[in-house]
Amino acid sequence: MKTLTCNNLTSETARRLGTSVLLLGAVAIHSGSASLPVVAQIRTFDLSDSLVATVIPTEYDGGFFARIGDVVVNDLGIWVSDPGHNHVLRFDPTGRLLAEIGREGSGPGEFLVPFILTVDSLLTIDDPRQGRHVRFRADGTHKETTRVRHFAGPHGGEIPLGRAYPLRGGFTVGMIPAELILGRDDPDGLENTIVLLDPVSQSADTLFSYRSGMAAWQTETVAGGHGTPFGDAGAWVALGDSAVAIADGAAGTLTVVTPEPGSVRVKSRNLELVAREVTGRDIANLEATIREGRDLPRRMGIDAPGHWSVATSIIPDGDTVFWLRQAVDGEDPEWVVVNLTTQDQWRVILPRRFQLTDVHGGFLYGVTRDQLDLPSVGTLANPVNVDLIPYPA
Repeated sequence: MKTLTCNNLTSETARRLGTSVLLLGAVAIHSGSASLPVVAQIRTFDLSDSLVATVIPTEYDGGFFARIGDVVVNDLGIWVSDPGHNHVLRFDPTGRLLAEIGREGSGPGEFLVPFILTVDSLLTIDDPRQGRHVRFRADGTHKETTRVRHFAGPHGGEIPLGRAYPLRGGFTVGMIPAELILGRDDPDGLENTIVLLDPVSQSADTLFSYRSGMAAWQTETVAGGHGTPFGDAGAWVALGDSAVAIADGAAGTLTVVTPEPGSVRVKSRNLELVAREVTGRDIANLEATIREGRDLPRRMGIDAPGHWSVATSIIPDGDTVFWLRQAVDGEDPEWVVVNLTTQDQWRVILPRRFQLTDVHGGFLYGVTRDQLDLPSVGTLANPVNVDLIPYPA
């Protein structure tokens, strides 16, 4: 395995660069920044009581969902990954099954954890457990299985590059996932790192590192990790094969990185979204959750994120409109929708049993669950209709 060098370009660095040029590996980083005006009031769409229309029921024609991982919608249909059955299903817009793709295993055309990476002329499945990509044609026939780039782990072993998207010009963007490593003093490995692989220098340039939503806890005798309601302190998504959008969940910024031959362009926006600090009461509630069902000593140290994230996930609606999931002290999913062209923002509250995964054709798509917690694919009308937004001439 070839060791890759990593240089650092965080979103904070990108904001401070202005119009300067930073040499990074073998490419130049051109950065422009612009600040949005402070938004006095964001229009709110409260859909928390809205009825979610079922597109594909739990028991569809030909089978049933054990679990639903991803739901991706495009002009070719609705693509659904089912990690419970370890396959990907393709449906038409009416919910009719068109193809069953892949199966569990370690051979060609097989995977252990299917994550839908891209759907264009090919369906690309990321299998993070085996550190590889599996590609299929639209009809479900296997094309190729390739191993993704691996990195030397900070504590030994190898870490596969997760969600490794190929970009134009031979670039690849992906994430080195956080690994919870508990030491005697401070926990290590709680950062997710997004890197850009340069095809010429073979360097791995760090675009952004952000704290995972995990908290590390430790007593006098035992230690462990635990999920929190505070959310990952950032999110990112590839915009086709041309660019990457990165949201900083603590600073409230959105950065678009566009690799080009010989250079990488970086544009960052301050969205004026303020992340709330994690308080002592928040930590006390988290400690009570960790202690539930456990017999632990009285004294406990907890290393948790410092803020409630304003961007725990990001979903694009085209290249200029983005949905940012907020970490809130409540059960209803809350999103802020940002239009980078018009600089408008909206707040959308979704039904608590609806998990948004994609925005397409004026509709919101995602996973919905009934009272028995059975999953299905559902949809809502998009209250933020970008087709009606007046763009500047």
